[in-house]
Amino acid sequence: MVGRCGTRGIIQIVLTGASLASAITSFTFAYIFEQFMDQMTENYRGELRSQNLPCLRSTLDGCDNAVVDKCWDYCCPPGYFCSRSPIVGLYCQHGSTQCGEHNWCRDFADIPRTCATSVCKTNQMVTRVTAWAYILASIGIFLDHVDIIIIFTLPDAVVLKAGVNVFSSLVKWLAFGVVVGAGTQGYLSEMEQARCFNSEGMQLVADAGGMFISWSFSQVVSALLSLVLAPFSAYFGGKLTVGEVPHVK
Repeated sequence: MVGRCGTRGIIQIVLTGASLASAITSFTFAYIFEQFMDQMTENYRGELRSQNLPCLRSTLDGCDNAVVDKCWDYCCPPGYFCSRSPIVGLYCQHGSTQCGEHNWCRDFADIPRTCATSVCKTNQMVTRVTAWAYILASIGIFLDHVDIIIIFTLPDAVVLKAGVNVFSSLVKWLAFGVVVGAGTQGYLSEMEQARCFNSEGMQLVADAGGMFISWSFSQVVSALLSLVLAPFSAYFGGKLTVGEVPHVK
């Protein structure tokens, strides 16, 4: 197989495989990152569902601060005590975890459920663009599979194959751009500095930051590989054999 393909064919095969592998890796990282973002907010309302406990959170549904203005024993889940703020009304404060930056953590918790603060709006935007990046990553994987199919079915379709490579690269760059443009890195840094969780929750924040960096790296690598493949496709199409060029009319 090596003798038949030659050096150029082997390079093209390696680039194609690496592009698909990095796209799948990026898709996996995007999924995990999205799960981490969801886990960060799962204990801000209702009953506790994990050990990622925030330093402050909303009262339980039976003690809605929109209608109740006095703290009762049933207002907060175990481990929290009820407190009152002139800005957000009743809220629950963790008994052993203090907020690093109380105001930032309060805005992140969005206790009134109005999302009127910049911290809450940024959180919503990062959550939305993460979902879009997840979708775009899946499109990139689909296009990389189309590129491989073209090699075996339409090796002479140089324009189509090069176009698929360029479009795949653009989709991957778009996914990277929307997440970075939303200020995700800065947002995660602020969250880590604000220290709004217990030790388990802060480990989740650190893991999310590491996963974001891993996703960014794999996404950029995959986008570059698709772009590098485009000139090969434009000249050779899906032809991998030594001395063989597409029959272009």
